[in-house]
Amino acid sequence: MRSTTHSEENPGKKNRGWSKVLKDVFGGEFLLSRQMRRWYPYVAFVLVLMAVMVVSEQRIQEKKKKITQLENQYKAELSRLKANNQFIPYEENQILIKKMQDRGYVLNEEQNYTIRVKREAKEKRRWWKRD
Repeated sequence: MRSTTHSEENPGKKNRGWSKVLKDVFGGEFLLSRQMRRWYPYVAFVLVLMAVMVVSEQRIQEKKKKITQLENQYKAELSRLKANNQFIPYEENQILIKKMQDRGYVLNEEQNYTIRVKREAKEKRRWWKRD
């Protein structure tokens, strides 16, 4: 098969050196040669890997945007809680726990506390009895 880069002007003259290589590469003839045909699966594999790389890069960018958005939300909520004095940073909380332990108070998280509220007998039956 001949390409448009193959010249018929001088059939006796052979293209040698870089000019032939450049004509083969830019003309696309190297893709049709027998030596190149055995490389088709490898080239296809590399193209698939490149496509996967592009897609994963896009997902990474999306995740980075999501992380920055969540960080901004966290910082806004943190500043709101600090403004309302409802937040104690972890380090300060640990210092307070240590001071309480030094004074004799022990934090026991294993115990479950149950709070029971007594209601009058009328309130218990009120849902089925109408006045």
